[in-house]
Amino acid sequence: MSHTSMIVSGLILVAMALWVMPNIFALNRGKNLQNIALWLAIFAGLAVIYKNFGPESPAPLFHLPESMQRMNRKESPQILPLSPRNEEKKDDAVAPQKKEAPDSSI
Repeated sequence: MSHTSMIVSGLILVAMALWVMPNIFALNRGKNLQNIALWLAIFAGLAVIYKNFGPESPAPLFHLPESMQRMNRKESPQILPLSPRNEEKKDDAVAPQKKEAPDSSI
């Protein structure tokens, strides 16, 4: 995602929020603080559950599938494809070409 598209997406999100917020505040007149506290409690509860029982916790309730467990291993090296320039260097390093010695019989 380019920098420009991220900025445009952010502006669209702000515009939509400004368009919808007055109606939401009108519907929830007098209950805004209660609703904010309720949603904060829900998110905090989900965070605590994930922290204590998520896949990285000491006693996880669920495990990642085996195919996904190897995806985030920090000890495994990252394998990058070789560019043509690197392949030439690799070939030279593996099997250096023997150069003929100049003829000194003159």
